[in-house]
Amino acid sequence: MPEVRLRLDSQYWPLVARGFLLTLCAILTTVRLGSTGQQSQAVAPALLLLLVAALGTLPLPDSVPSWLQPMAETLAAALVVGALPGRADYFLPYLLIPLTTAGLNAGLATGFLAAGTTIVVILLTRLVASVPHDGTNNRLDLAPWFALFFSVTLVSAWMRRVVRSQTPATDPAYADAHRLLSELHVVARQLSLGLDPQTLAAALVDELQGLVEGFGATVLVRSPGGRFVPLVGDVPSPVAESAVTDAWLAADLVRRSRGGQTVAALPVLMGERVVAVVVLRGDGHLDDDLVRVCRSAIAQAGPRLASALLFDDVRRLATVDERMRLAREIHDGIAQDMASVGYLLDDIARDAAPDVADRLAGLRQHLGGLVSELRLSIFDLRAGVDETVGLARTLGDYVTRVGQQAGLVVHVTTDESPHRLPVATEVELLRIVQEAVTNVRRHAGASNLWLGVTVDPPRAVVTVKDDGHGLGRRRPESMGITGMKERARRIGAGLSVHNRTDGVRGTTVEVVIDPENPPARMGVSGGVATVELPTVGDSHSSPRVDR
Repeated sequence: MPEVRLRLDSQYWPLVARGFLLTLCAILTTVRLGSTGQQSQAVAPALLLLLVAALGTLPLPDSVPSWLQPMAETLAAALVVGALPGRADYFLPYLLIPLTTAGLNAGLATGFLAAGTTIVVILLTRLVASVPHDGTNNRLDLAPWFALFFSVTLVSAWMRRVVRSQTPATDPAYADAHRLLSELHVVARQLSLGLDPQTLAAALVDELQGLVEGFGATVLVRSPGGRFVPLVGDVPSPVAESAVTDAWLAADLVRRSRGGQTVAALPVLMGERVVAVVVLRGDGHLDDDLVRVCRSAIAQAGPRLASALLFDDVRRLATVDERMRLAREIHDGIAQDMASVGYLLDDIARDAAPDVADRLAGLRQHLGGLVSELRLSIFDLRAGVDETVGLARTLGDYVTRVGQQAGLVVHVTTDESPHRLPVATEVELLRIVQEAVTNVRRHAGASNLWLGVTVDPPRAVVTVKDDGHGLGRRRPESMGITGMKERARRIGAGLSVHNRTDGVRGTTVEVVIDPENPPARMGVSGGVATVELPTVGDSHSSPRVDR
């Protein structure tokens, strides 16, 4: 038999409360009638009022007015109590529950109407049910209860007014939905500025360095693999890294001193959860007053940075999910259909005349190239950053595989620190390299592809070169370099796309991340035209350049 538990938010609590009160009233009535030997007379009012309680707690449709059910319960209970004088006197407390419900649900006017109607019903039913020895005394016995009825109704109506004044006038569900949609609308309009983790972290660092002179600041976050990566600032020293770990675990300030250098790690909190750690490093002394000022600034930045990190993670997960969905649809849809068309062309070519067969063979070869392009597109969509594999190896493996399928000779040079860049930064660098390699494969007519990767967080340089035709004339409809520009801008990197200057034909795509020398203008130049792409904040559009 399954175990039944009543939770605090259970819908049965109103009935349980009524049942408990009825049980208490029945015990008091039994004790009162015990001297007369009429204890069984307490059963009838208890059972009748229990039925009334069950009907009063039944869930009703939303179309039924909220005041109707407590009003009906009040009148039914008043009929039972008034019709059974003597036996139901101790059940008068039960009437307080429906009167309280009426005041809470319908307000003062309806509550007073219910209390007045209850008093009238009790008096009339008692006059009809029995003839008291002294009607005046009978009414005086009930007078305190009648005063209590009005008092309880008044208090419940006042509670209703207080609660309503503290809650929105609209439906809470719709109010919450409107609030969330409004926030999402603001986020959508200010995504690159309002919820960018690097931008918010840089603002926090600037504020802290203004408060504590002579100290450098670094903001670190924890990657899904458990590593601490800098959003802004240099990779911490071993001493600072130890302090970061302790501050993350303890959710409190941790200080270290070595060789005259002071290191302070302060957690960035969202509520009680640590979302990042700020490291202050300098040769001076960091007294308690300065720490208190820094903590205040970090506390104000905590919710903003936490929201930005959460939104960035949600956006990344949504992007990965969408790329996987597109890859599945291409593989299971158009790729399979094109392969079937290829088999059909082979069957037709076997039965066709020689001249038609030659033309079909050319068409079949072109179709095979399209299928290969689709397979590479699927590979691009599925490619991602692995937390257990470094960025240099990820990029090297990617260009090697694509180069083999495209008939390119690939040359890879890497120099990677054991520390990692933020996941979002590595993903954007991967997408930029994918776009650059795609341009080489489709348009350059190159034989060789060079990839250079240097990673020393927070700095990084990624270069893609080829020995193809070089940049051609502008094509305003192309989106390749525009997409790379937007990705570089998102991670605060400089993007340069230009013809090679080492005496070899071809193109160079270079992405540089250097917080100490942020990009002012990102240049794209070629043999035909030179175009400067706008920096963050430019509202006009620029010509697009592609091969």
